[in-house]
Amino acid sequence: MAEKDQRRTVVKALRKLHATPVENPAMPGTGDMNYIDGWLELKWLRAWPKRKTTKVRIDHMTPQQREWLNKRWKAGGKAHILLQCKREWLIFEAPMYQAIMDGLTKEELIEAAVVYWRNGLDKKELLEWAKMPRHLQGANASLSTGGAWA
Repeated sequence: MAEKDQRRTVVKALRKLHATPVENPAMPGTGDMNYIDGWLELKWLRAWPKRKTTKVRIDHMTPQQREWLNKRWKAGGKAHILLQCKREWLIFEAPMYQAIMDGLTKEELIEAAVVYWRNGLDKKELLEWAKMPRHLQGANASLSTGGAWA
């Protein structure tokens, strides 16, 4: 699955929340997708490193994106990073952006994620998660479907 396929999948999953892809040359760093009361920065990785100790490097992570997401987060908004690698999907809170930019191992990324789907994105769970208030979206939250919370 390529990056544009990822975007299409997420927009479809969050359609009930008026998900809209965003390209904003006037404001560099703006999140890739907006839904009713939140923003997602979409990241895509072709494959995990072969060695467990190798730090994951994700292309196209910019200081402008980090700054924009963190400002939104500090203002009380929902701002998250959604990372896909093959069939695995992870969601991170905006303050994790710098650590992800600096490089974490796959295991560290999974531990830092607030949501982790090992075998494909569960669209129903993503929608349920996106509807939650921000203070309930963390690792201690639970989905009614008993999903793969990190």
